[in-house]
Amino acid sequence: MFQQFTGKEYLKIDIAGSFGYDKQDWDDRIGWFDQNEHQLHALVPQAEEPALFYAGVLAWEKAKEGKASGYPISLDATCSGIQILACLAGDRRAAEITNVVDTGHRRDAYVSIYQDMVNELGETAKIDRKQTKLAIMTHFYNSAAIPKQIFGEGQLLGLFHDKVNENAPGANEITNTMLAIWDPTALVNEWVLPDNFHVHIKVMGSVTEAVQFLNEPFDITYNVNMPIKGGRSLGANMVHSIDGMVVREMQRRCHYDPAKIEQLTKLLNAGAAGRNTHRPQDKLVMALLDHYRASGFLSARILELLDLENLGHIPHALVRNLIASLPEKPFEVISVHDCFRCLPNYGNDLRRQYNNLLAEIAESNLLGFIVSQMVGKPIQINKLDPHLAHDIRNTNYALS
Repeated sequence: MFQQFTGKEYLKIDIAGSFGYDKQDWDDRIGWFDQNEHQLHALVPQAEEPALFYAGVLAWEKAKEGKASGYPISLDATCSGIQILACLAGDRRAAEITNVVDTGHRRDAYVSIYQDMVNELGETAKIDRKQTKLAIMTHFYNSAAIPKQIFGEGQLLGLFHDKVNENAPGANEITNTMLAIWDPTALVNEWVLPDNFHVHIKVMGSVTEAVQFLNEPFDITYNVNMPIKGGRSLGANMVHSIDGMVVREMQRRCHYDPAKIEQLTKLLNAGAAGRNTHRPQDKLVMALLDHYRASGFLSARILELLDLENLGHIPHALVRNLIASLPEKPFEVISVHDCFRCLPNYGNDLRRQYNNLLAEIAESNLLGFIVSQMVGKPIQINKLDPHLAHDIRNTNYALS
């Protein structure tokens, strides 16, 4: 069940998070705040994020006086890269350890895999938690060097890969697939996302030349646009591109134009059926619809473009469903990568929008849509669990 909180409760959660309790359950954070409210100013030097902690305390004091502070709370995605991979693959195990589906508590993917390794090794375990986190993070961005550097090339590395695969089999399979489809002849990797954002990444290889300077030989290494064998950047770039789309969609869906939505609703009720194709915005509507048909993901960008002249191109039920998914009132969002900030009264809406986006990715064929562009032929990829979306929409800690 999706837990909802008041604006004041979100302030409590935020202050506890800035102190260092951001990985605890909601109720534990609120409980910590209530126990320490009398000494918040004295705790500032001990906080993990002292500036944010102090700002939150000042906002709390204003809130108690009934005054607006303008202070935005912060809610972070929990391992956004693995969250996205879990949704793309329909990977329930990865979804559980990254809070994409609810398990009753706030989970930490890095701790889950680390603890599984420790449990296997028993008292002989000599692995560092922070180093293990680095190995997991870089593994899912297709790094082989960092895990080897941390665990060596023997039994410990094998155990690491086993536990990663046990905890996130679908996400791990995508990671391996991105290595397998690398094109050693390509000068560029490119694909289009459902919101018509065009990804264009040059393939860069290192070249070393010997030069003479003051009669001494020096090797100069620099990067050039050239084909390379065994490239490992495709997976990371794909995940980062979807991460960016999620940020853009959060902005569109949370901070929509209410006048535009009201106008669209009136046009839908009137049965508007214009099918203009000549204006630039009409062409973009057609492109977004093509991306939707291929990917199963409809970008909220289309709401900005629809009007009397082109509303006939899209099934009205699609537009109504998209409008119905928006928050009741628009609100501003500040995003820094996968950290989202908004005024405390909108915390519930912020979390619901993020959950809904993850659910829409899980329902879509987004992975097949992107991979098809990478390999140059249609690819349909089945999900391990095609029924994740309902659970995702009710999860508690995807943003926490």
